Amino acid sequence: MPPDHASTGITMAQLFELAYTAVTAAPASASLGLVCAAPVWQPFTPWGDPAWYSFAPNGGFENGATGWTLAGGAKVVAGSESFGAHGAGEKNALSLPSGSSATTPQVCVGVLDPTMRYFAANDGGLLSLMSVSILYYPPGGGVITLPLGVNVGAKAWAPSLPTLVTANLLGVLSGGKAMVAFRFTPIGLGAKWRIDDVYVDPMARH
Repeated sequence: MPPDHASTGITMAQLFELAYTAVTAAPASASLGLVCAAPVWQPFTPWGDPAWYSFAPNGGFENGATGWTLAGGAKVVAGSESFGAHGAGEKNALSLPSGSSATTPQVCVGVLDPTMRYFAANDGGLLSLMSVSILYYPPGGGVITLPLGVNVGAKAWAPSLPTLVTANLLGVLSGGKAMVAFRFTPIGLGAKWRIDDVYVDPMARH
């Protein structure tokens, strides 16, 4: 995975300027060959979300940490989310102690307001939060990191709120589709979390 060398403080004006510059400068071939997986799951219907989602690569950690980039003590542990959203019999989740982070494998999204959701349990104290960022990989190389939001969460497993993927503004750089990854980082005093079953709705308006 390319190094993360962009500032998370990018403004909306800078975002559009970047998009315009890259569109006018990038070769036409940069957008070729990018195919997003079709959404095939409705895992959040019990919570009033009928959208169809694609499962992130190894999004349930049943293959250990394969494909993910873990740091600071993040590790796969026994105990899947309690709803069996991806199917009965799954056994694993990801533990994120204070000072750790976990980054998904790259996944393809479209530009029509894609969203991301996952299941989480807050194992920390009252000030334990989960920060989620998106890493966008422009066709010309490099990586841009943007904050998506913060999860407050509860002790028991629960689905996150739908998180709008801001790469929809940048997807024009790659012919209406973009390669992204998501980074989960516990923040706050005594922060400690578990996450499981990470999903992406790559189209949203279907």
